[in-house]
Amino acid sequence: MCIRNRKKSTIEPFKKEHGGGAALALALALVMASDEPKPANKDKKNKRKKVKKDKWGQPLPPESEEREAEELLETVKTAAAEPETAPGSGAGRGEDSYEANKVVASGMPYSTTEEEIREMFEQCGPIFQLQLSRFPDSGNFRGLAFITFESESAAISALSLDGTKMGDRFVRVEKCRVDQKRKRKAEFLADPEKAKGCLSAYVGNLSWNVTEDDIIECFNTSKISSVRFAFDKITGKSRGFCHVDFEDDESLEKAIQKNQTEFHGRPMKIAYAVSNRS
Repeated sequence: MCIRNRKKSTIEPFKKEHGGGAALALALALVMASDEPKPANKDKKNKRKKVKKDKWGQPLPPESEEREAEELLETVKTAAAEPETAPGSGAGRGEDSYEANKVVASGMPYSTTEEEIREMFEQCGPIFQLQLSRFPDSGNFRGLAFITFESESAAISALSLDGTKMGDRFVRVEKCRVDQKRKRKAEFLADPEKAKGCLSAYVGNLSWNVTEDDIIECFNTSKISSVRFAFDKITGKSRGFCHVDFEDDESLEKAIQKNQTEFHGRPMKIAYAVSNRS
């Protein structure tokens, strides 16, 4: 094997003392050590500037960080300044995004009565239906109401009441949005259509102490075949609603006409019963 000339001065003395084999091993070790790459300069590596990247992993220009923040701030300001579209217009959210004749009033004092709410909104136009949201445990008003007007123009006019002071609170009035992704309680949605052959009614928002006799007395002008209350499986107490089965269609229609009638201090929610059968 040929040994490099620059290593001969080191190899020859070692060869005479230990023999050729050891000299050859030493020579190979020296050649390999000389051929190893030198480590990179750590100082230069640390001094290398880290490239900034955006949220997609792409490198940003040096001056783009401030520009991006300014553009984001400008976008937020523009979005906040954009006026809301009229109910039912469906701009940007589909034609059925809002209920045209309906508004939501929130932030009212819990002591507010139905008469006070009617007085506040009747100045905008005739009210078709007023629905008060109540706490499920006590049945007390929770400061939220749904107002359905007879016309869309009345609902638009009601939006001007947003920010009205009632007691020591300011009422928020906004369009009632139809949320397709989240199921709302049945009392806040449009009443279900009457199914073919339906002779039953859902009666909700009942006081906890209402009995079967009270229901029969309430619908005394109708022919009732049965009353089915819903009870909590753990406590055994009424869940505040029941289903009433009638003997004929005329009796059912008479009961439906009593929707929102006050019963034991609370407005009843009465609608056609929806069958669970597919």
